[in-house]
Amino acid sequence: MDNPEPSVSPVDSAAESFRYYARTVYPGRSPLYLSLAMRVAEDPELLAIAAKAWKKDALPNLFFSAVHFLLLKGEHHQLAAFYPSLNNDSKHYDFAYPYFRNFVLEHKNEIDRIITTRFVQTNEVGRCAILVPAFELVVRKTKNRPLALIEIGSSAGLTLLWDRYHYQYNKTLQCGNPNSPVQVECLLRGEKRPPVPNRFPEIASRLGIDLNPVDLNDPENVQWLRALVWPEHQKRANQFELAIQMARHDTPQIVRGDALELLPSLIDRVQGDPQLCIFHSFTLSLASRKPRERLELMLAKASEKRHLFHISLEWPKNSETPLLSIASLNNGENTEKVLARCNAHGEWLEWLGDSG
Repeated sequence: MDNPEPSVSPVDSAAESFRYYARTVYPGRSPLYLSLAMRVAEDPELLAIAAKAWKKDALPNLFFSAVHFLLLKGEHHQLAAFYPSLNNDSKHYDFAYPYFRNFVLEHKNEIDRIITTRFVQTNEVGRCAILVPAFELVVRKTKNRPLALIEIGSSAGLTLLWDRYHYQYNKTLQCGNPNSPVQVECLLRGEKRPPVPNRFPEIASRLGIDLNPVDLNDPENVQWLRALVWPEHQKRANQFELAIQMARHDTPQIVRGDALELLPSLIDRVQGDPQLCIFHSFTLSLASRKPRERLELMLAKASEKRHLFHISLEWPKNSETPLLSIASLNNGENTEKVLARCNAHGEWLEWLGDSG
């Protein structure tokens, strides 16, 4: 969802954002956040608090995660009874709002600070199951050349380490190290099957770019990432914890800065003849058209010097589901194809493309 026009007031903008998430993002995925979002959208007092961060992407997730963060840190309140992540099993989410409202008003200053200083930086390991077939397509098209990976919006770098995990697609396809602590399951929909590697390719280099890289040695930063996982999603939370442990022992390099400014020089630094892959997941979904167009122009220009692939896992505003796409860029020419539809957290995949 693009940021609203400047003529819209911050409170109205926040209200529309909560309505959008209640209509589109939370149904069937988070009954707690769905219930809360519908009520916040009509609550001027809470909207005034949320509106302090109205220009930030994914405002409802940011606002709800601030509350989740405080609860995970040990704030005692009756609201905790509605959070499965706090080992509570109340499913009566329709009764949660008065407690939620009371908690927000009691912790208004802390929530102000959190939503104005932090960002939504999801590290969804499950999305790697969607990305893996795209990387396999690249490998097949380039006859097993090593890959040079550059990720836009890496956060803590968990998706940069996709080749460290094991994947199970239904019960018929699997790949990766079966002994990996991180086991990712993905259901397949439709008749087509995605290309899955017999073994992962050699990774010549891996590099991430993020406006605010996450230091995994800072417990409060890790707790914030944990708070971004929706309270009902315990399986995601467990995967996150295991992936964090792996990343602490094998931390990828992440450069701080704006990808639109840094990418040209980082691409030029790639040595030798590996196949360059630029990828991102849920980094540009909420961006306006202008940065997306700037990225496309930049990659087209970079392709005048070397052939590159651009793998995108984003949720276009005009699509009912997230889409996985791949573009081959060579000498300024761009050949793009949509490969799959999927769940936002990688729980299912419907392959639309060929197998290479």
